[in-house]
Amino acid sequence: MFGIRSDLPLKRDTAGRFVLWLVMVLVFMASLAVTVNSYIGVLLNDWNRSVTGTLTVQVPVMDLGEKGAAPTVGKILDVLKRHPAVAKAEAVPRAKVIALLKPWLGESDVIADLPLPALIDVELRTDEPEAVAAVTASIKTAAPQAVVDDHRVWLNRVMGLAQGFSVVAMTIMILVTGALGLTVVFATRASLAEFVQVIEVLHVVGAKDGYIAGQFARRALLQGMLGGAAGLALYAPALALVAWLASRVDPEILPNAALPAAHWLTLAALPFAAGLLAMLTAHITVRRALSAKV
Repeated sequence: MFGIRSDLPLKRDTAGRFVLWLVMVLVFMASLAVTVNSYIGVLLNDWNRSVTGTLTVQVPVMDLGEKGAAPTVGKILDVLKRHPAVAKAEAVPRAKVIALLKPWLGESDVIADLPLPALIDVELRTDEPEAVAAVTASIKTAAPQAVVDDHRVWLNRVMGLAQGFSVVAMTIMILVTGALGLTVVFATRASLAEFVQVIEVLHVVGAKDGYIAGQFARRALLQGMLGGAAGLALYAPALALVAWLASRVDPEILPNAALPAAHWLTLAALPFAAGLLAMLTAHITVRRALSAKV
């Protein structure tokens, strides 16, 4: 396909080499944007599955006297296990609470001496707001000092932030696409100006505008695909570095998330998309420029 003879000396075109390097940078940026968008989506789906229909009840140990929180926890568990909207309720062992805090507070023995609240994990049969409100009211009736955390509240806030990042990633993709199109337009126009005499000779010997535009389009397709492949080659070590740095973070802080197959297919398609966009843009630019001279 790329071995077709060209009647234009496009290999000596300086603007063409500029397009290749710029496509490499743009595809690199697009790859980063696609990865960020995919990773955020995976995290949100994971969090959504893990917190849907769940509550956490905190029982402060302060001001509960010598008996501590055990009687209050037992009272709440008795209410929860009899509630029709509750599928499961169990107290969280203190050792597990301390283990959850270690990624944030370190391995210090001071954690064991902290007045940590007693926790109860609650799994609901449904995540309807009415069920959450009914269970919360029952808990408050049994233990007014208890604090009920609806995980959907913080998840909605996190989802708002994540959606903002997704919008930024999609904006970057749009800007990259626009920048690629404009670059090809200006580079093609520069090439037309450079080879104007050769194009006039081709017209004299009977070459049509479509034939000339096709030669520019083939050159743009090759540059777009080569630049896109170079951009992916530049992106691969960057992704490996980020993955290595992320692996050093405790999974409790930054969960491990496997990117879906659609993400990798999208990355693989970027060089082809860049090449096709460059080809179409160059072809349209040449046809319009030549038709304007008639």
